[in-house]
Amino acid sequence: MKIANYICHSVSMYALALLSFGCLKHEKDIPEPEISVISEETTGVAPTIVSNIQETYYPMDYAEGQERFDWETLEYLPSPPGSDLIPMPWSDKVNRQFSDDIRYDYKKADGWELYQSTFTTKFLLAHKSFSLYNKYRGVLRYYYYIGIGTGTEKFRDYKILQNCVASSEGSPLLNFTSQYIIDIDQNATYSYSFEPQAFNDPAWYAVEYELAFDKSIYSKDASFQMGVFFTMTKKNSLTINGKGLNELNAKVRVFGVDKSFENLTSVDACYIVYGDRDFNEIASTNINYLNRLDDKHILSGVLSKPAAMHVKWSAKLDLQLPSNGIGLTNESFYVSGSNLSSIQGKAPFYEKALGVFYLDKKPLYAKSESTEKGHPYVYTLDVSSVEYLFNPSVLEIAEIQNLKQELVATEQEALMKDNNLANLYAGQILKSSKPLHVQGVRVSFDVVPKNGGGKVHMIKTFRAGLKS
Repeated sequence: MKIANYICHSVSMYALALLSFGCLKHEKDIPEPEISVISEETTGVAPTIVSNIQETYYPMDYAEGQERFDWETLEYLPSPPGSDLIPMPWSDKVNRQFSDDIRYDYKKADGWELYQSTFTTKFLLAHKSFSLYNKYRGVLRYYYYIGIGTGTEKFRDYKILQNCVASSEGSPLLNFTSQYIIDIDQNATYSYSFEPQAFNDPAWYAVEYELAFDKSIYSKDASFQMGVFFTMTKKNSLTINGKGLNELNAKVRVFGVDKSFENLTSVDACYIVYGDRDFNEIASTNINYLNRLDDKHILSGVLSKPAAMHVKWSAKLDLQLPSNGIGLTNESFYVSGSNLSSIQGKAPFYEKALGVFYLDKKPLYAKSESTEKGHPYVYTLDVSSVEYLFNPSVLEIAEIQNLKQELVATEQEALMKDNNLANLYAGQILKSSKPLHVQGVRVSFDVVPKNGGGKVHMIKTFRAGLKS
């Protein structure tokens, strides 16, 4: 696997020092400055939809014993005769450590496809995992199973699942997972997350990764891969949004960490929310904007129905972990859509390119001054500079509707203010009484399946460039 070892070296070593996010000081004695912002829409200008993407199909080669199975109807995973039966992750017969929000979200009608699996009736493998991919949402979900006899009592204080996902360089595949506001000029090759999934045996674990469409995937070969790495750890100290917590009670992803994963300071973080239960779990962190689940307040999200979502919220975090942990697993697999003709077996079961969309280049906006009384600062989105790349395999099965693109700005540079999300101002034209900091261009649209299935609403925010 040509994923540089240094990307997740610390995950294999499981040595973590300190994650530190400075909290903003709240000067209660200073009144909030008043600001007036007028939002307007442009007329007669449309975004660009790149239409010359040529999908290429490559036949897959499967290894001996590699086995498709109907996860939706089976009660147990495929296993050799005489071996212990392992119930499906959503079964009442097994322990689950992942969020209940995604327990029953695995139906084919909702877009889920089998991506890869180590379960087979031919062999008994020590590593037990499978993954599902949602073709309407661009989300890959990885399930991992720990069997009996791994020492639960000894590690009962290990309640944090530390995860790293990595990919080969030269692709935006992980940018939606690894960045809160996406920078077209920076391709992420790894992402770290921490989830409240306690060590138990036997038990199922699950994590999700939202993937971006890579228009060059068809020219890549088997050297382009993804990897997942897991360890179980415990916390020494924990503060989220200025409040000390006894336990990690929410999924947190950190961005921009040093590859050595040591002595980390001033890195960004966000909550990952799968549904209503996740919202309830993090209510104790006193975030007052979590009930505002709409386009106006979301910068990154995939919403298919109230109980099926993949939403990120900016957060401030201080988390100190011990230097040792329990190494659980690491696994690499090929990326579908690339040319895998050179491999012998172990191809993914899903054969199409991953991800729903991406932008072809960084969108642009203009900054100008106005003589209009009370609103001298004007910020205008160049709508035509928003160039969409839609996955051809998605366009075959769904329609893209309700495209929307707008500037998102704040009064200060930081997204977090007083440990809460700063006031967001959105529109294609923003006229302000005070200077604004443009966070980026937020795009949103609906993916409407042609088979009559429920629509998926996608929201993403991209860094914008200033027109010269």
